[in-house]
Amino acid sequence: MTETVLPCGPEAAGQARRLVAQACEAAQLPPDTCDSALLCTSELVTNAIVHGRSDVRLWVSTAPGLVRIEVGDDNSRHPHLQPADDGALDGRGLFIVDLLTTRWGVRDDSIGKIVWFELHVPTAPA
Repeated sequence: MTETVLPCGPEAAGQARRLVAQACEAAQLPPDTCDSALLCTSELVTNAIVHGRSDVRLWVSTAPGLVRIEVGDDNSRHPHLQPADDGALDGRGLFIVDLLTTRWGVRDDSIGKIVWFELHVPTAPA
């Protein structure tokens, strides 16, 4: 798993999506898994820019039947899953991540935090 540092700006989410799409394609993951990975990556990178106010650290890892994405920023404050509010204009990022991923979490980093998620794809019996 290699780290990519993305600039703190609106272009970061698009750059992150391209890197995740390339990794999903190389791992031959199903399109629906790739779509979920792209959406969740966008949400986490956007959150890192808005709340972390720093460059974004991105790690992408794939294995047969698995994609793991980690997004780090310099803000040590952990995000919390909030109930969905149909009237709110924002605040749905972690709700979407929680809904679409197999599991997700947050851990402290030497600088700031890392928010991660995994998507597991059932493999066909051999």
